[in-house]
Amino acid sequence: MRSSAGVLVLPLALLMGLACGDSTPAPDEEAAVEQAALESQEAVASHDTSRPGTPHRVEDVVPGRLSSGPFELTDVRGTLFFGATDAEHGSELWKSDGTPAGTRLVADIRPGREGASPRGLMAAGRRVYFAADDGTHGLELWTSDGTRAGTRLVMDIAAGGESSFPFALVASGEVLYFTAFSPELGESQLWRTEGLPGTTRVVPTGALRPVSDIVAMGGQLFYFGLSTFNRLDGTTGAIVTLLDFSEQIDIYTAGPVVADGLLYFIIGDSPIIGASRTGGALQEVPRRFTLWKSDGTPEGTVAVTDVPALLTFDGPNTLVTVGRRLFFSADDGVVGSELWTSDGTGVGTHLVKDIRPGPESPRIRALTALGGAVYFSAYTPDAGDELWRSDGSERGTFRLKDVRPGPQGSSISQLTAHGGRLFFTAREQGQGHEPWTSDGTARGTVRVADLVPGAFSSAPHDFTRAGSCVFFAATEPKRGTELWALKLGRGGHVVEAAAVAVFAGPEEGTAVGEQWGGGGIPGTGPAWLVQDIRPGPDDPTITENASVGGTLFFTATDYGVGAELWRTDGTAAGTRLVADIRPGPDDSAPTDLAPFGRVLLFFADDGVHGFELWRSDGTRGGTRLVKDIHPGSEGSRFFEAPFVHAGVAYFAADDGVHGTELWRTDGTEAGTQMIADLWPGFIGSSPQAFIELEGRLYFMAADETAGFDLWRTDGTAAGTVSLDLMPGVESLEFMDAVVAGGQFIFHQYSELGDEMWRSDGTPEGTFLLADIYPGPNSSFPTDLTVVGRRVFFVAENPELGRELWVTDGTREGTVLVEDITPGAEFDPPQFLVAFGGRLFFSAQDGGPTGRELWVSDGTAAGTQLFRDIAPGPYSGSPAWLFPVAGKLLFSADDGVTGPELWVSDGTRRGTRRLQELAPGQTGGSPFLFTATREHVYFFLDFSPTGREWWAIERENLDD
Repeated sequence: MRSSAGVLVLPLALLMGLACGDSTPAPDEEAAVEQAALESQEAVASHDTSRPGTPHRVEDVVPGRLSSGPFELTDVRGTLFFGATDAEHGSELWKSDGTPAGTRLVADIRPGREGASPRGLMAAGRRVYFAADDGTHGLELWTSDGTRAGTRLVMDIAAGGESSFPFALVASGEVLYFTAFSPELGESQLWRTEGLPGTTRVVPTGALRPVSDIVAMGGQLFYFGLSTFNRLDGTTGAIVTLLDFSEQIDIYTAGPVVADGLLYFIIGDSPIIGASRTGGALQEVPRRFTLWKSDGTPEGTVAVTDVPALLTFDGPNTLVTVGRRLFFSADDGVVGSELWTSDGTGVGTHLVKDIRPGPESPRIRALTALGGAVYFSAYTPDAGDELWRSDGSERGTFRLKDVRPGPQGSSISQLTAHGGRLFFTAREQGQGHEPWTSDGTARGTVRVADLVPGAFSSAPHDFTRAGSCVFFAATEPKRGTELWALKLGRGGHVVEAAAVAVFAGPEEGTAVGEQWGGGGIPGTGPAWLVQDIRPGPDDPTITENASVGGTLFFTATDYGVGAELWRTDGTAAGTRLVADIRPGPDDSAPTDLAPFGRVLLFFADDGVHGFELWRSDGTRGGTRLVKDIHPGSEGSRFFEAPFVHAGVAYFAADDGVHGTELWRTDGTEAGTQMIADLWPGFIGSSPQAFIELEGRLYFMAADETAGFDLWRTDGTAAGTVSLDLMPGVESLEFMDAVVAGGQFIFHQYSELGDEMWRSDGTPEGTFLLADIYPGPNSSFPTDLTVVGRRVFFVAENPELGRELWVTDGTREGTVLVEDITPGAEFDPPQFLVAFGGRLFFSAQDGGPTGRELWVSDGTAAGTQLFRDIAPGPYSGSPAWLFPVAGKLLFSADDGVTGPELWVSDGTRRGTRRLQELAPGQTGGSPFLFTATREHVYFFLDFSPTGREWWAIERENLDD
């Protein structure tokens, strides 16, 4: 039978047979197992996920879109331990043997929905150790044997409710070493435990700072102190200093790693400050790095050879051992950061191959040992970011498989080795990131399954072997991020991993769109995840954005191509890289995005011209440099987006001769020119803060006569003039200027501090509106928001605190709206927006309602609580208020669902939760709304896919 998601559901008896603990089939089963393996490989080759050979989801711990978000997957002698979240217990410790029946909560360490949040899972012997907070003892060290009774606090090191913050857990046999903070001992110390009462104690290290980079070898512990490399005997507790580099003021260390009874590590010395080659200002000379090896004795701890300056490190995979050889990436200053190897001798330490000829780096990532070779991700201009293999020789170093033919590459990530095979994620043309496996050959490098068909990604991550299964977390639209497994057979074959629905979860027949907004299908959500651009729960990677018609352009970082320009139409298939402006993994970092008719203007660095002005129509061919304003690699950009006025884009740029001056463009090279050299010479006038008033364009700039002041331009040199609004004053700040009632409203520093001002563009019409914080102190006005002909803002007064004010551009019309939070309490109104002719905002009145949604018409009587979203003393905390299509979108917490997507039509009755994006109390916390012609886009703070774009159609705001 099949589930509603179209995945194979196997009988319970067969499911139980898929347990991962027993990896050796009985003799009479070998033929069936081999046949299953063959069928598995055939199914992978045909990409048919309905047949055996695709992964099975172990259990939907949290039914629905919320997902359990498995993390810290850890093998403890064939059993998988991991952290996961469910609606009843919060984040707690779980375990699995690869079957539904064998996947269960180990213990509810912190009863209730908040959870203990286990972190840093580490196996030692038959037990797992981790840091957790039970709500009573703070964050302390815990251990478990997989049973509820055997799950216990090891020791309350920071007695009471304080936390000792256990960190850097390292196992040596049955003993666990870790660092923790004790109020009695002061700084974080090294500790050891065997998990039993009376066995947890501080280990004297002689270090002047917390130890780091701890590694165990042969029953002994090795670590770095402040300026030493040391050995700790695990039996006697004796400490031996193997290397003292205290003469270095500042050092960098990488490693150590173990290879055939030896330890390898790298030490970088202090940077040297020296004169520049041009005789100018002093500059930093790169560090010099040295490769060391140690047999655990002082005399056996020696420098191997000077290593060329290492430019970057890739976490623990910087140094990887294969047998007796060491692999790492290094830069000799000639060929870029490339693959190197060492056998522990100076002669045997050398460049393996110049993978990307020339000084550019192939950005080697995820070095992973398997068999007698090392595998890794590397970039070349012809193939992009793909999977490579090396045996340490130049001839034996080659691209294993071009998963996605063409220069964009497959963006290899999550590369790990288990059971004689590689596991990783890769993206094919028209496909998202899905699980792949390899036996080390091109033919044996295949996609395991397309868990989420189409351009969306299942984003598998944290591949971990336990018993005969390889577990991983993956995201599937109907159920979110859950635990999946692959069954391994003899020779590492993927024997059985059918997409088995092993938990009831949502009811049969429930549409994907009803659980997760359609998974990229507009109109069925109403909100949906657009695409997981960078798979997994990585840090935010999407930065600037701008809307051009029905297209949203944005800057995002994908594996293999760096920070580049992307576009989306609100679907997964329509979300794609526009162009790799700076080919390879380096960033062109598009910034200062500005819509200009039907195209986008922006600044980017292609690696040749520096940051210059570019344009794009959303196609690769239509993305091009507008003009190389400052020839060479320095670029002309001045940190402000072009401002469009009357069909012309105005911006500041430095051509390398006149300094930063006023420029204009019509989007062509010939039509891009400097308007005027306002401050002759190389200093430049630094034009900025462009603003329109009554059809004219104004901006702030400096010259040698008037200082920094307001200017006006008609786009010609003759029509660009200084208004000198404050004669005799060196500069006019004109901060956060807005236009209301035919005048500029802004705040400005003077002898009375930072206060509110107005100007009509003449010296006599420019004056202080009010000294809200009397005397030279500042009221620091913020959040200037135009509503009709008035401007609301937040400012500080010594008696009132920070409160809501309003001005109509006159002194008598600049008044306090209402003392919402009585007294001088510092809890100001936030997220001010104009909507329906009134001001909506978030505020706290100091009473029984908490921070809620308020409204104001500019009078005290008309300023009131609009909606108590979380009734009682709890706060609804409305945030990110965004008016669009006659509605007000925002994030709010009703005390039940957590911060979710809300909408209002301007009436109390019409103010409601629009969608629960993350069912449960955690909430989705939508933020940073932006709109195109058809859609409204936003981010989520909680998402198993990290910070990615979500979308909702404008027409669905009434749903």
